[in-house]
Amino acid sequence: MDKNVYLYVCPGLADWETSLATAMISNLNTDIPKKCGYNIITFGLAKEPVTTSGGVTILPDADVATVDLTGAAMVILPGSPQYEHDDPTQLVPVIQDCIRNTIPVAAICGGTLFLARHGFLDTVRHTSCGQEWLKRRAPGYQGEDQYVHAPSVRDGGIITANPLGFVDFAFNILETLDVFPPEVLEFWHGAVKNGYMNADQFEDEDRPA
Repeated sequence: MDKNVYLYVCPGLADWETSLATAMISNLNTDIPKKCGYNIITFGLAKEPVTTSGGVTILPDADVATVDLTGAAMVILPGSPQYEHDDPTQLVPVIQDCIRNTIPVAAICGGTLFLARHGFLDTVRHTSCGQEWLKRRAPGYQGEDQYVHAPSVRDGGIITANPLGFVDFAFNILETLDVFPPEVLEFWHGAVKNGYMNADQFEDEDRPA
């Protein structure tokens, strides 16, 4: 049975930050041969439509109160202005359950602020939009010595990323979920970074000698 990856959706969600990762891990995307795929389940604070920063309207599959982490493979928190203006504290029990049950959590941009504000980044290496950016917005943040200036960091079951680190963010998610064989993942990562994929390489490998 395919496992579920839960994507938090909220007003102002930054469309670009998680779309590459979710598109590649989805079991509906079969363009590149995979070892495994995942069901993407969206959830919000309520099961009501939200509009992303790109103007796309999403109706969540579930609300935070009914999220069932049984069989969950990961929870993903995208960026959004919501974290600064209206801290979604209802998410805290969900992330606590993830930590307790060793379910990976991936957060980018504002999602890292949520993790910092609630103490989830104090003891793991992580990145975000800057140390001072976190400290100003999360007064209780105590993970400054764990901060890394990098596009994306993975440590202790938590993946974090800068808002422009979405390619490395996707790479860390794909590697954690074991979606592709290592050589395919490395090829994919390099191709996305360079902005060019040579599909002939795959066709040549499939062509009989």
